[in-house]
Amino acid sequence: MLARPATAPREPDATPAPVHGAAAPPATGSAEALPSGWQAATAWRRLQGQLRDPPVRQAVRERAVQAVVERAQALVRHAARPMRVVEAGWPEAGDLDLEATLERPRPWAPEDLRLVRRVPREADVVAVLDMSLSMTGEKIALVAVATAILRMKLEHVAVVAFDTVPHVLVRAGEVLPIREVVRRVLEVPAQGYTNIEGGLVAGREQLRRGRRRERVGLCFTDGVANVGADPTRAAFTFPRLHLVHVGDHHPQGARACLAMARAGRGRLYRARAYQDLPDVVRRAVRELFRS
Repeated sequence: MLARPATAPREPDATPAPVHGAAAPPATGSAEALPSGWQAATAWRRLQGQLRDPPVRQAVRERAVQAVVERAQALVRHAARPMRVVEAGWPEAGDLDLEATLERPRPWAPEDLRLVRRVPREADVVAVLDMSLSMTGEKIALVAVATAILRMKLEHVAVVAFDTVPHVLVRAGEVLPIREVVRRVLEVPAQGYTNIEGGLVAGREQLRRGRRRERVGLCFTDGVANVGADPTRAAFTFPRLHLVHVGDHHPQGARACLAMARAGRGRLYRARAYQDLPDVVRRAVRELFRS
């Protein structure tokens, strides 16, 4: 079990600190006067509670979503989608596998022709996202980019965020456009404590609802839990769980992430800062789901 603090933790203040040197945006007014591009994505957490005019709020939100999607697209532009090789025989479609065909006993018949073809790799994946109070606007935007990369490269992705309690953002089997997945991640309030165990339990429940043989969890966290039970027990219940440890200033978190990856029979990836997270996730997808 994780050690609890000697005294009850102070309830965090959920009100985000003002950005130094930045004027508060108007509650109403023209969207043109508000941030756009990546600035809209990083400022969205602060802006969403301050904008009172629904059309303006929606316009800025869509700018934020578009900026996240464009950044993810730029990272995966030249990356192939994970594929697997399927072996078949004539008359099915595919390329001739000459070596396998020659190994067939003679005399050959048409059905002895061995063929191979590449098809998209099918897997049920759940992304488990640490979204507690320590998450700032830029960190949330970068987590959204990493989640978008997963969704662009893998078709069946459920998403669970956690703070004090877990929040299911995308359920297993729910088919959503990438923009909607990004919007849901950006609108997570990022509050409360860090209950990694709760997030993993909710993620495992989503995988249980999957219909594909391969079921994988990926958890993005700094590994520093301050409420909930020992997350390694929850990690052990996954068919496969990979960890992306974000940050290098918490030795306790690094040890916890390693323990969870070992319990989940998965790999441990490290992102030294949140700015590195999207690229690390892109590499993880390439390595974990290659044929």
